[in-house]
Amino acid sequence: MRCVRTLFLAGSLLTAPFAYAAPLPVVCVEAAWCNIAAQIGGPAVQTQSLISTPGIDPHELTPTPSMARNMAHASVIVLNGATYDDWAVHFSPSSATRIIAAEEAGWRAGDNPHLFLDLNAVRKVASAVADAFIARGLDQTDIRSRLTSFLTQVDALSGQTAAIRQKYDGTIIGVMEPVGADLIQTMGLRIIDPGFALSVMHHSEPSPRDVAQLETAIDSRQIRFLIVNPAVRSPQIDRMVERARGSGLPLVMIGETLPVSQQWQDWVSSILQSVQQALDGQSR
Repeated sequence: MRCVRTLFLAGSLLTAPFAYAAPLPVVCVEAAWCNIAAQIGGPAVQTQSLISTPGIDPHELTPTPSMARNMAHASVIVLNGATYDDWAVHFSPSSATRIIAAEEAGWRAGDNPHLFLDLNAVRKVASAVADAFIARGLDQTDIRSRLTSFLTQVDALSGQTAAIRQKYDGTIIGVMEPVGADLIQTMGLRIIDPGFALSVMHHSEPSPRDVAQLETAIDSRQIRFLIVNPAVRSPQIDRMVERARGSGLPLVMIGETLPVSQQWQDWVSSILQSVQQALDGQSR
């Protein structure tokens, strides 16, 4: 099997064919991106994610020597970027094809960094991954077929979000941390406490005004439900969660790591189903 090795030399891009033994090694920081890459590459690729354990906050991750070694042997590397896993750029070998979701999606400073829960970003990254696999010598017909199948499933998820938006557009909710914010906005839901959520994401103390606003929204049930990221914990978050439980508000859990043994699209679909149930008043 012939592949294309991508070389960066003095700012120029050179390509040279080389032979390798399949499967093609693909490394990602996040399990979600590796799962998407695996679906597109099929048996022709072997993926390895550096973070695959639920409950780990990637914002606080300290890279290890083993992570650097794993990346050194990759032919294709998929990163989230957007300040989320930027440390990994320095471990990417020059021989690897590097795909950064933030660059593919046109991410700008201040935008939400959780791009693996942004359907439009995922579409663009999936297409870039397919192009990279084909450039590396994988069968174009097979890769394009797998990409089409995957994008069809992403379109189905867009259909789910559109159905929720049609019924609940403008509904106010609360979030402890803005994981999945792009998905939430696609559903037409309005986050009442963006200042509080951004402070939590950046590991800074929310302002007294933001805290008071969220407490009032919970106590008076101005919000339909509260989204909680189980990977992010603090005494203040715990108090807010208990406050929500005491007010009888539903809690919707949205984490940052793909659950073990789940496909990316099944994970997102389960999130949408949880949101739908909370909006319909079927969960507590």
